[in-house]
This record gives sequence, structure tokens and C-alpha cells, in this order.
Amino acid sequence: MSRLYEISEKYTELSALADSDDENMKEAVATTLECIEGDFNDKAQALVTVVHNMDSDVEAIDAEIKRLQARKTAIKNRQDSMRDYLRENMERTGIKKISCPLFTINCVAGREIAAINNEEEIPDEYMVVKTEIRPDKAAIAKALKDGVEIPGASLDRAKSSIRIK
Repeated sequence: MSRLYEISEKYTELSALADSDDENMKEAVATTLECIEGDFNDKAQALVTVVHNMDSDVEAIDAEIKRLQARKTAIKNRQDSMRDYLRENMERTGIKKISCPLFTINCVAGREIAAINNEEEIPDEYMVVKTEIRPDKAAIAKALKDGVEIPGASLDRAKSSIRIK
């Protein structure tokens, strides 16, 4: 069986011949186009079947990703808990350093950080303003569709899509 792009090329080439003035040629081309269209439909149906079969693989992979993410989170939480346990006990005993041939453990005092108790009382000079300026694509598209010319913008067509129901 031919590949889909080969079938498409044949169909396109024959469609150009369909405008011929020769009636016999038109009939032959029309018959051939019907056959090629049948091949195209068969190939498209086979492709969609493969796509549907891949859905179960995607679902299985998604489930495995979720399972591994949960496992990763559990291991990271266990690591953090064990580090906190060690830190708390080193602080309790006053031990600041433990050395062994493979690594050294240091219990270092934390740095001073600002704690915000009431954000509304903080003076303006200590506040950060975050501003984001970006094009409003929806508004620009609407204006362009309404015939408004906007410098630096134009209407483009997104790629066509395949809907399988």
C-alpha cells in the first residue's frame, strides 16, 4: 500500500488533468480519482486506528508519571524529615560538626531574614510593584477582524486541525 503523501500527490496530479477537454480523458481521470480517494480513505482510517491505539499507551505513561512523581515527593519529604531530625538533635546536644572519611556534617546558624507580620503596615518604599506589559492578543485579533489596522500586528491563520469523534 502506498504512503498517504504519495496518494495525495497522485490525487493532486490527476485533479489537474480533470479539467481536460477530452471526454474520455475526463472519465478515466474521474474513475482513477475515485480509486485513489478510496485508497486515501483506507489509509486515513488506518492512521486513526493507530492513533486510537496509542491513547492507551499515553494513559499508561501518564499514570506511571503520576506514580513516579508521588514516589519522588515521598522520598524528598523523607530526606527533608531526616535532615530536620539530624539538625534538631545536633542543636539540642550543641554538636556543631561531625567528620567522617566520606563527608562532614556542619550545623550552621541560620541567617537573619525579615518576617512580615502585617503587610499593610509596611511603608511604600519597602514594597515591590510588579507590572507586566504584554500585547492583548484577543483584543488585537478582534480589532483586526473588525478592519482596524494595528502597526506591528496582522491576522494569521493557525494550523488546521484534525477532529476525530
